[in-house]
Amino acid sequence: MFNFLDLITNNHFLKQKLKIDTFNSPVRRLTDNWQGISITGQKILNGKINLKLTNSFSKFNFLRDLKSEGSIKARSLARSLVDDWINQNINLRSKDFNSDIMAERVACWCFNYSWFGESGELNFQKKVLNSIAFQTKFLELKLKETNTSFNKILIIKAIIVAKSILYDEVDEINELLETINKSLDLLINPDGGHISRNPAKQLFLLRQLVEIRSVVAILKNINAENLHNQTIKMGQFCRSFQMPDENFSWFHGGSLIEKHLIKQTLNRIGYKNRIFNIANDTGYCRLSCNETVVFADIGLHKKLSSDSKASLFAFELFYKKEKLISNLGDIKASNIKSMRDSLASSAAHSTLNIDDRNNVDLTGKRKTKVFDLRYGKTKEGSLIDATHSGYGTIYGVNHQRQICVSQMKNEVKGKDKIISVGNVGTIPKNAYIRFHICPDIELIKTRNGSILLKHLKGFVWKMTASNDNISIQDSVMFGPNGPIQCKEIMIIMRLETIRAHKSISCDWAFQLQS
Repeated sequence: MFNFLDLITNNHFLKQKLKIDTFNSPVRRLTDNWQGISITGQKILNGKINLKLTNSFSKFNFLRDLKSEGSIKARSLARSLVDDWINQNINLRSKDFNSDIMAERVACWCFNYSWFGESGELNFQKKVLNSIAFQTKFLELKLKETNTSFNKILIIKAIIVAKSILYDEVDEINELLETINKSLDLLINPDGGHISRNPAKQLFLLRQLVEIRSVVAILKNINAENLHNQTIKMGQFCRSFQMPDENFSWFHGGSLIEKHLIKQTLNRIGYKNRIFNIANDTGYCRLSCNETVVFADIGLHKKLSSDSKASLFAFELFYKKEKLISNLGDIKASNIKSMRDSLASSAAHSTLNIDDRNNVDLTGKRKTKVFDLRYGKTKEGSLIDATHSGYGTIYGVNHQRQICVSQMKNEVKGKDKIISVGNVGTIPKNAYIRFHICPDIELIKTRNGSILLKHLKGFVWKMTASNDNISIQDSVMFGPNGPIQCKEIMIIMRLETIRAHKSISCDWAFQLQS
C-alpha cells in the first residue's frame, strides 16, 4: 500500500517538475536518415506482427517499416498507435521511460513527424509535439543523472533532435556536443574501433552520430568538426569490418547484424576507399591480395583479463564474394549461458587451442598477452605474425601464428607454432587446429591427405598440411537464419615432447585450383 502511494506521489511531483510550454506546430521539418522494411510494414498491417507484444514497441522504430510500406492505411495506423500510447498516461517510473527507450522514441517521432504527424488533425499534432517536449525535458533530467558514456550520447541525440523541431534556437548545443566529444574519447579507440571490439555496438553508436550530424548540419553557429571526424573514422572502421559478401565479419557478434543495416549506415557515411590493413588498438587485421581476403582477430596488445570471445588468432577467409572459412557465429538474444560460452570458445573459431582449453579465459582469471606482432607487405604477399601467452601459466607454452596471403596467386599460407617457455604447469597433450568450413562447400579428402573444398558455385580450393593427422568433422554454424549443418577440418598436433623439442609446429595452406 505504501509503495503504491509513494509511486503516485513521485509521479505527481515529477510531472509538476516537467511542466512545459504549449507547442502548436514544428519550426523545422527533418529528413529521416533510415529506411524501414516494407515487408515488415505489410506484416504489421495484416496483423501478422502484434507490435504491443514486442520488446521494442515503445521505441517506435516500427514507424519506419510502416512508412516504407507507404499506404494511407499505414500512415493512419502509425497515428493511431502514437495516439494510443500518449493517451495511456504511462507511469513515469516504468521501463517505457528508461532513458534509452525514451531517447529512441523521441528521436523516431521527430524524424518521422512530417510523415505521420502533419497529416493528422490539429489536436493530434499538438498532442504529439507536447509529448515530445515533455519527454525531452525528462531526458534533460536523466542526462544529469547518467554516468554512462553511451547513454549520454543517446540522450543528447534525442534532446538535439527534439529541440530542433520545437525551437528556432537550440540552447547550449555546443556544450552538448562537447559532452558527446568527451564520451566518444572514452568509447572509441584511435583506430576508430569501439572499445568493446563488438561490431554491433560500433554500428549502433555510429548510427547515433549519423542522426546527430544530420540535424546539426541544418542549425547555425555550430562547431561539429570533431563529431564529423569521429563519424568518418568510425565509418571507415566499419567498412573495413564489412566483408566482400557485404556482411560484417562474424567476430564478436558480427553475424547478428543484418546486411541492410550495414549497407544503409555506410551509405550515409561515404568515403568508400579507406580500409585498414591493421587496427592495432582494437585488434583486427585485414589481408587482401588478388580476389582473396583474410580477416583475423589479433587481440589487444596488452594483458587481457577477459574478452567477449576466446578467438585469438582466428581468421575468416573469403574468395570473391564467397566466404570459405568462418567462425561458428552467435545466437540472437540467447539466454542459455552454456550455448553462449560454447560459441565464445576457441573451438568455435578457426584457430588453435590446446587440450580444448580456451586461449582467452572467459572468466577473466587467467591473463593473456599478445606480443611480437609483425605486419608487413613483401614481394610474396601480406603477412601477419603474432604470439600470445594464453597457455603460459597452464602448460608453460606460447602460441605463435603466421598467416600470409600470396601476392602472385589466390593462396593463403599459415604456420602454427607451440613454443616451450619453461617447466610451468602440466605438460600439454594435443593442440587442435580447426578450420570451420561454410555450408556451401563440399569437402573431399584425397589419397595423398590433402582436402579439396568444392564450392557450389564451381570453384575449388585445396588444403594441405605438414601434419598428416588431419580429419573432417561435423559441425553447426549459426547464421542469421538459424543453425546450419557444416563441416570442419581439424589438425591434431601431439605435444607430449614439447619440453624436449622446445617447439613443435605445423604448416598449412589453402590454394585456389585453376
